[in-house]
Amino acid sequence: MSEQTKILKETSENRSESSPDDSGSGTMEEMPEDTILSQLTSVNLVPFIGQRFVSQDAAYEFYCSYAKQCGFSIRRHRTRGKDGVGRGITRRDFTCHRGGYPQLKPTDDGKTQRNRKSSRCGCQAYMRIVKRAEFDVPEWRVTGFSNAHNHELLKSNEVQLLPAYCTMTAEDKGRVCMYAKAGMSVRQMLRLMELEKGVKLCCLPFSEIDVRNLLQSFRNVERDNDPIDLLKMCKEKKDKDSNFRYEYKIDSNNRLEHIAWSYASSIRLYEAFGDVLVFDTTHRLEAYDMLLGIWIGVDNNGTYCFFGCLLLRDENVQSFSWGLKTFLAFMNGKASGTVLTDQNTWLKEALAMEMPGTKHAFSIWHIISKSSDWFSVLLGSQYEDWKAEFHCLYNLHSVEEFEIGWREMVSIYGLHGNKHIVSLYALRAYWALPFLKSYFFAGMSNTFQSELINSYIQRFLSAQSVLDDFVEQVASNLDARDQGERPKMLQKAPKATLKTGSPIESHAVTILTPYAFCKLQEELVLAPQYATVLVAESYYIVRHHTKVDGGCKTNIYLCVGVTHHQQNLYVVQQERYSCCSR
Repeated sequence: MSEQTKILKETSENRSESSPDDSGSGTMEEMPEDTILSQLTSVNLVPFIGQRFVSQDAAYEFYCSYAKQCGFSIRRHRTRGKDGVGRGITRRDFTCHRGGYPQLKPTDDGKTQRNRKSSRCGCQAYMRIVKRAEFDVPEWRVTGFSNAHNHELLKSNEVQLLPAYCTMTAEDKGRVCMYAKAGMSVRQMLRLMELEKGVKLCCLPFSEIDVRNLLQSFRNVERDNDPIDLLKMCKEKKDKDSNFRYEYKIDSNNRLEHIAWSYASSIRLYEAFGDVLVFDTTHRLEAYDMLLGIWIGVDNNGTYCFFGCLLLRDENVQSFSWGLKTFLAFMNGKASGTVLTDQNTWLKEALAMEMPGTKHAFSIWHIISKSSDWFSVLLGSQYEDWKAEFHCLYNLHSVEEFEIGWREMVSIYGLHGNKHIVSLYALRAYWALPFLKSYFFAGMSNTFQSELINSYIQRFLSAQSVLDDFVEQVASNLDARDQGERPKMLQKAPKATLKTGSPIESHAVTILTPYAFCKLQEELVLAPQYATVLVAESYYIVRHHTKVDGGCKTNIYLCVGVTHHQQNLYVVQQERYSCCSR
């Protein structure tokens, strides 16, 4: 085997204790004041000092795309801080896959170590990101970047052979599973996927060996026995803990059709924090060809709560109805006030039937994650401008402003008749914030929280090849959470700084968790921007002062006082803008 082939085949994800030389050639550490927020992943862009990203993953994807264009791959290197401890990870380095030097592995006496040449050559190319927070919104900034390589970069037809780029998406794995059921050979699968993706021969991001390994992993699973073992395990858990709940359904062929379960701790958490529910149904256990549904919430410490889990053989209204009925039975019939899901039409219909009193909304993260496939090719260079405009429309407060802005957006970008735009507009009451402001979502409706929720779900998916492993993975995550929460609840809240002098604020700091108090304090600080005047019975004029020199926007509300969770709220029954004055 040639030296180049050996280098290409060596994995690029091994960790190294060595670090890039911060004072090396081409390294920059100065961070300018004027920076821009970058959420782009275009391979035509070069990383620069001060570039901003919404998350570590966004920065990794950007640098990975840049590296692939240049002819190398990257790996995650050293960090500052630890995830889940204190402030968490505050710095992350990404390095070239040939950075550092190989380390000799200890061997037992009498055994000779395999003499395989390493691709590590001490390359100093890297990108460093540091976590910052402006206006309480966390972001990641590039504070160091060097593209000085001490080795040759690969050509475009060679770089795709690097292990970092030999990846299969969940959609690709699903297609391979479907083709295998149809009796297609591996080469037929590859050729068909090349035609579907419109790529040249042998230019898929994965090889024939990757497909064969995937199929072998499917065959290694005992599909008939494993679900039976899952039922046995659930019965054993039920015998040990009477509060553990599970339900299942067997089809006419005596196969497991549906199963759902929830833990005693999950039921207790739902009783206290079940006002807002996220029901994620975007993942599948491909080895069993079953849809995975996970119910999640958030507690008064801002920590995500696992409420229950669901596996469905079929994806239709009847299956989702069964799942929702079972979940409500687990939770003693208590339905949440609001629920966030993806845009699944069958789930939408099932929710309307089984939980008619619950406000159903779509997670904005799932919409944005699909926008690139929907509009990037159609809009071309205008896509990023459209994306920024869409974010602005999503965050508006007024329905009237949304309607005007939407018409302008459709006109400017020529999206009249586009099926995705038509669908989004028809369902705007399910995802646009101007239509959802009267409902409580515990902060989980914004894009940043939606992305964190998706990362939280990924924790449960690392052991999904065998159902027993998957269930144990969920249980171990819950145990770790409980052990981490007890010390947190017992800790004394740090001394908070009162900012408004309001009696409400003084009382709240004594009874609320630090997380809940910070959220309340944010609203109290903003409250003086609004001036309310009673002009007639049940009519109020609310002036929102948006400028330092007295500029304001005047709204007229017809309000009716209601009580919910021992907090006085107001349900807006009618609203109109009367004027914009200075």
